[in-house]
Amino acid sequence: MGGMEYSNENAKRLQRIYLTGDVTAQRAETIRQLNLSAGESVLDIGCGPGYLCESMAQIVGPDGAVVGIDVSTDLIAVCNRQKASAWISYAIGNATELGQSDASFDVVVCTQVAEYVPDVDRVLAETFRVLKPGGRTIFVATDWDAVVWHSESPERMAAVMKSWEAHCAHPRLPRSMAHRLVNARLHLDGASVFPILNLQYDDDSYSKGLAQGIRDFVARRNDVSADDLEAWHGEFGRLDEAGQYFFSTNRYLFRASKLAATPL
Repeated sequence: MGGMEYSNENAKRLQRIYLTGDVTAQRAETIRQLNLSAGESVLDIGCGPGYLCESMAQIVGPDGAVVGIDVSTDLIAVCNRQKASAWISYAIGNATELGQSDASFDVVVCTQVAEYVPDVDRVLAETFRVLKPGGRTIFVATDWDAVVWHSESPERMAAVMKSWEAHCAHPRLPRSMAHRLVNARLHLDGASVFPILNLQYDDDSYSKGLAQGIRDFVARRNDVSADDLEAWHGEFGRLDEAGQYFFSTNRYLFRASKLAATPL
């Protein structure tokens, strides 16, 4: 998965990030845009720790169904441990080869996952395949070249963020997402931005967990010196104490649908 390691320790770090106010708000916005109804069937591609699935299950109810798939056995284990509804099911699965049958879901959602899959167009083709005619989808992605993170050493910041881009297959995926969806025969219904802005570096900020993840990943790549990397990571706490911390990124949400076949 683009060089990210989905170990148990990483699963725990992801859980912490996913429970921050920033990511909780992002999930709420995703759910608002999905506009789910009772009785609908939903597939979450790359469900992570399952928080989005749990929330969606409360809306679709027992007449609906939520299926979450992920490549990580550790994350699927987390999902199954905390599963709160009988109409949710989790499975280890690959986004490019979905085990689900044709035209079996009203809704497919994929948040912060597509950019990690080298053959991202295959994910979109599979999404089209498993959607019912008239079904809809939301893809959420980040442009890692569009992160604004204040540092008094911009060159060092640029070097670390350049190294970090290797953590996923498509670090600038939002720029081509609309085109890719249309190529996959989906109808583009709209796109929007969900901003994340942190002026504090604390445990409830998305950027603090992100900084840890970046430090761990870049340390394994050897293209930034250990001293520079520690200095990069250490600066955030100092900026925070001085009231100078600033981090901002956008999530890009793309809404699309599979048009119902029109009679000739």
